[in-house]
Amino acid sequence: MKFLDDHLEEALIVILLAVMSTLIVMQVIMRYVFSASLSWSDEAARYCFVWMTYLGVAYGVKHSAHVNVTAAIDLFPERLHPWFRMLAICLIGVFALLVVWEGWFLVEKLLRFGQKSSSLGIPMAWVYMAPVVGFALVLVRLGQKLRVEIIALRTDEDTNDKNGGAS
Repeated sequence: MKFLDDHLEEALIVILLAVMSTLIVMQVIMRYVFSASLSWSDEAARYCFVWMTYLGVAYGVKHSAHVNVTAAIDLFPERLHPWFRMLAICLIGVFALLVVWEGWFLVEKLLRFGQKSSSLGIPMAWVYMAPVVGFALVLVRLGQKLRVEIIALRTDEDTNDKNGGAS
């Protein structure tokens, strides 16, 4: 379970990147060497990229890799910084929850209508599930970060520069 907590996003992103790269190389070889084309490879590579993007959002949250603007927070005393970080985590969590909520309704609608992709013939709901899954993982990672902030506040530690796992 710890392996999944530590490496879930990276493993999925690496697999999707390998599949996407293989599909693109195959398409280039087919087109320019054999003068033929795979009708489905562009679409499959595009969907891999979409999934990688949303999994990458969760990966960025996990490693605190997203851009932070701290100019306003730095105006306040150091002892208030953890509270601002927790507020930011909660606000991002509200946004992530909205994405999951609205995304799920869109996926549900696509499942009801049965819309399929043009080349692969897969249900479009699977493609539109990417933001739902990605932002659900964001919620998990934010929960981990909030837990670390609360524990640090109780023990009077600063978590500002810690990365990885649940930090």
